[in-house]
Amino acid sequence: MLKQLRALFSRHPNTTIIWAHVGLGRIVQPVKDQLAMLERALSNPEMKHVYIDISWDEVAKYVVQSTETVAMTAAVINKYPDRFLFGTDVVAPSGPEAQKKVYDAYTPLWKALTRETSEKVRLGNYARLFDAARVKVRAWEKANENLPRLQPAPTPASGIGKGH
Repeated sequence: MLKQLRALFSRHPNTTIIWAHVGLGRIVQPVKDQLAMLERALSNPEMKHVYIDISWDEVAKYVVQSTETVAMTAAVINKYPDRFLFGTDVVAPSGPEAQKKVYDAYTPLWKALTRETSEKVRLGNYARLFDAARVKVRAWEKANENLPRLQPAPTPASGIGKGH
């Protein structure tokens, strides 16, 4: 799957991509050398548009499982401080305390990062990327506001087509 993902990222060099959950899913555990794979992507100049999201309590569980995993993760993040973002993903949160719990779960990591890196990961990178995106979206809307709206062709998934 890594080859396909790299190909996808390469096809869209002008798109800001935020790779959610460091590529992990609810039933997907980190693969052997996960951090080395991340570092290869982060060090590749062709992937400078790819950012890594470390949100989610499941990811936190793997990052803080030992002092070694915290140190290894902090080393990569400290090396690429502009490329990581934190979010508070939780499956079916019952309230804001669930998001705070995710933040708190990362406490060992926050302590292992440099002060500047920690600020960028927790706040600065998000603000920088999303503020820039907002400007780009408004410019696109303005440039395209008077263009005719084209109706896409029906597809089987749209429920419109043969037999209707």
